[in-house]
Amino acid sequence: MPLATIHVLTGHPRPTLKALLREFSATYARIMESPVERLQVWIQEIDPELYAIAGEPADEALARGPRGELEIPLIRLVMMEGRPQSQADAAIQELSACVARHLGGDPARVRVEIQTVPPERWGIGGTPASVLRRAEIEARRRAG
Repeated sequence: MPLATIHVLTGHPRPTLKALLREFSATYARIMESPVERLQVWIQEIDPELYAIAGEPADEALARGPRGELEIPLIRLVMMEGRPQSQADAAIQELSACVARHLGGDPARVRVEIQTVPPERWGIGGTPASVLRRAEIEARRRAG
């Protein structure tokens, strides 16, 4: 169920963004101890004319300085409620470093927002995750 959206300015090369998707997905799945098949990651590109950096349109700011020093990528993570704080801490640290590494910026400029969702408020295929979780736990118990 872990989801992520990475908000970046439009203009990064596609091969760079695809490499970011691959490493980010693998890292997030490892941190969450979740099968990568359950993970979804999107990159949302933002028009620099419609994004402000230090109070001015990003296209104007970028005309005066390097993208890596100006852009402030935003990572939005959604995870099921009840995960240990250590996973959130690792996600903030490791995913910030991953984004900065691929986009050529400083990890200190990356921002991360984590939203947690109660399992009874998350649906998978029309069924609340709380119901599916019970079924998975019971199936594992029976399998021994």
